[in-house]
Amino acid sequence: MKVIDTHIHLFEKPYSDLFDNSHIKDGTEGELHLYKEYREKYSLEAAFVICYDEGHCPGNTAYVKSLARNEKWIHSFGYVKPGINFATDAQRMVSENHFGISCYLKPDDPGEWLTNSDLGFLRDKNIPLSLTIRPSQCRMLGKVLKRFPGLTVLINHMGRPELTEKGLDFEKYKTALTLAEFENVYIKLSGFYAFSRQGWRYPQTDLFEVIDLLKRNFGAERLLFASDFSPVLEFNTYKQTLELLRSDYGGFSGNELAQIYYLNAEKIISNQG
Repeated sequence: MKVIDTHIHLFEKPYSDLFDNSHIKDGTEGELHLYKEYREKYSLEAAFVICYDEGHCPGNTAYVKSLARNEKWIHSFGYVKPGINFATDAQRMVSENHFGISCYLKPDDPGEWLTNSDLGFLRDKNIPLSLTIRPSQCRMLGKVLKRFPGLTVLINHMGRPELTEKGLDFEKYKTALTLAEFENVYIKLSGFYAFSRQGWRYPQTDLFEVIDLLKRNFGAERLLFASDFSPVLEFNTYKQTLELLRSDYGGFSGNELAQIYYLNAEKIISNQG
């Protein structure tokens, strides 16, 4: 089965430097070398590289852009800082030939700046917007999508569900499900290690009810496989991450898996081309 991984990171200073991960090569481009090995081993045709110009690599967007010149499988999502200058900064990323835009909203950010941003150029050029948001911010995003129908938005890490001892906190999460009314909203099935109460213990079965809800509301045609390489490697192997949906969840047919692992992302790519 061909695969397009819709959420990876490639840091110039390997993420593994923050942890004791001897299985990730040290030094410049260590993560790139490791991911290229995975590409050969697991038939990974392409990847959406989500840039993040904060923390230990403030120049990550420029670094990924330099890699993409020679690595045609990389579809870079240039990082844009949230705030009133979002549209201007996003236009600059588009002019620099980034495939998409990456933005991370802080937990206490109501996102009013986004509702006031002119995102028509993203919609008109079919530039996907990759967002890390919480369910509490999805109502705001709904206003944006009503203003710019047809805008393609990729929601990272299932919209960050919260689990309690009894399971999913549905009251908090249900706002994320309302985004299903917008046909160009896609959900990345990633970050299981971060939201499961089981943590690193594979498979994270307590999140299967979240997959059930997303399948029921969005359909397999708007779900995307995403590994969250390389942060995921602190908790699970890449193979485990790759196999979770098709070997352990068991709720998707073969045709649905083909959509989630490849066809849906291929459609996003071809729409821009």
